[in-house]
Amino acid sequence: MTVRLFNWFALALVAAFAMTPFGGARAASQMLALLEIGGSTPLVCEGGVCKAEFSTFCLQKDRPLPGAWVPYEVAEGGNLHLVLSDPAGGEWRVPAADYIRIKTARASHTAVIVELAEGALAALGAEKAAVEVGPQVTLAPVEVAGDTDPLTEQDKLIAIGPLRITGANMVDRAGASIEAVRTINRLVNALPDAVQIDAHAKQRLWGKAVDTGFEDASAEEIGMAAQEYGSCWNNRLVELGGYSVRNCLQQRHDWLMWDHVKRYWKAVGAGS
Repeated sequence: MTVRLFNWFALALVAAFAMTPFGGARAASQMLALLEIGGSTPLVCEGGVCKAEFSTFCLQKDRPLPGAWVPYEVAEGGNLHLVLSDPAGGEWRVPAADYIRIKTARASHTAVIVELAEGALAALGAEKAAVEVGPQVTLAPVEVAGDTDPLTEQDKLIAIGPLRITGANMVDRAGASIEAVRTINRLVNALPDAVQIDAHAKQRLWGKAVDTGFEDASAEEIGMAAQEYGSCWNNRLVELGGYSVRNCLQQRHDWLMWDHVKRYWKAVGAGS
């Protein structure tokens, strides 16, 4: 196991331990910024649930790091929409908050999973759904009974106001470095969790990823994705079969986003 990978797993374990409540009580987790993506991200439906991963970054360093699968909700004023389509080619948009579930993808503040029940999709009269992230969307942890330090209204207003504005300027619009995060996220969503590894797997998966996740991508984005994809296929743990290409890309995504989080914290005076 590489040192970097070991450190990533160690960070996840420490975070999970830190968030384990004693006696059932805990403090509310950090509010998160949902990274602007441009366009929309398709939700992949399987087993009654349609879902995709989305990039996030922490707005409140002094709040506890969320553990894995911690539920979140769209904070007030969040511009998040479902883009729905039917078999006849019709397309329409609805506010997403009333239909989706959001939870952290890992013991981290770098990604969340957005889910839509297939039953809800059918009730909306749609066959497919995608999520459109508007500017400066903020996510708040769902309130639970027994919080030892719940978020106050002032906490929320500061996070969705000046902190999110600073985050938009420093992270959402960070140029090529944040485009790499967006590109890897698209690749993560285009690949399955587990695959049968054979002589043709690398080419087969890449073809599927380009067809499903990069239909509207530029040549530059596809080139960047190909480079990251190839690097993960050269990962020794992937070769041994205990670590998927998707896992590798998720780790790469989280490390890149973590670099942006540290810059943001330094800018707001919360850390260095």
